[in-house]
Amino acid sequence: MKLPAIRQLPSGSWFCRVRIGGRDIAITEPTRERCKARAMAYKTGVIAARREPLSVTLGAACDAYIDARRGIRSPTTIASYEKIRAQYFQGLMGTRLDRIDEKALSRAVALERQRVSRRGAPLSAKTLASALGFVRGVLRENGVTLGRVAAPEVKRRLVQLPEPGAVLRAVIGTDIELPCLLAAWLSLSMSEIRGLTRSKSVLDGKLYIVETLVTVKGRDIRKEGGKEEQRSRVLDIPPYIQRLIDAVPGDVLVPLSIRQIERRFDAALRAAGLPHMTFHQLRHLNASVMAMLGIQTEIAQERGGWKTPHTMQQVYTHTFTAPRQAADAAIDAYFSAQIGNKSATPTKKRRVYKLHKD
Repeated sequence: MKLPAIRQLPSGSWFCRVRIGGRDIAITEPTRERCKARAMAYKTGVIAARREPLSVTLGAACDAYIDARRGIRSPTTIASYEKIRAQYFQGLMGTRLDRIDEKALSRAVALERQRVSRRGAPLSAKTLASALGFVRGVLRENGVTLGRVAAPEVKRRLVQLPEPGAVLRAVIGTDIELPCLLAAWLSLSMSEIRGLTRSKSVLDGKLYIVETLVTVKGRDIRKEGGKEEQRSRVLDIPPYIQRLIDAVPGDVLVPLSIRQIERRFDAALRAAGLPHMTFHQLRHLNASVMAMLGIQTEIAQERGGWKTPHTMQQVYTHTFTAPRQAADAAIDAYFSAQIGNKSATPTKKRRVYKLHKD
């Protein structure tokens, strides 16, 4: 009898997956011998195998689901799974899988909608929808397929951003000018900006998005590639940004923590008398500018590395060199005009945070 491959997880447990009755069954045990014995029991006792997984609790099934993906999924994804396991649907985690039906899951969703976060605010629809998606995935892997369970509708909020030129002028000359322009001008995300290095990311006037730096449980983790495959992209470096890069000492282009960048950006906006916006919304600003300039949708999506239609329309055609170059030129001309003399040399940086220390 041939058994599936058994491997050890980063947690120390042993894992394998057997297919019984047309569905996969994940097995996680503390030792290799127990994992092998359980797999053999499943293979030789189809009826028992179909019943046994349903006798475990949802919490135990979540733990096995997460352990099976360690080393395969990104650290940030695993951290998000662990957060859901620890904080959401806690009234259901001790329930056996064979006792979870549509009514039980719907009741659990209703209870979550009444709960407030640690900050005292109701849970957002997006957060709850993500948590529900994780739970449904765990149930499906264990052979529990439920029908429609009502999830809160994630409504698109109309966000009114400050005028782009005013935002740019607020950060020009500050000690966070470079990260802000990388986000607003070139549409880089926080993890992409913090992952940039002179040795790997900058070559012959091009910016290569080949690494990201994420923070998981207070620890910085450097990863190869972007968050998604299409996020590993190449962008022309505008002359103004190139001069900012040239002025950075050391290899890491933005040696600041997420908290430092966010707090200094907020301080720069307040100093300029502008309303609050998040650092991530600089990418939204970039998308809005490209739409205003009439940039071809496929090119805009290529520049920003967007994938889903929730941010940009899906791409079904290729982009060509000449239109892309024209689009880059139009975008560069716009941002250069907003910051003033495009041939100017960046000035000595001014610090903008006075009310607190990082």
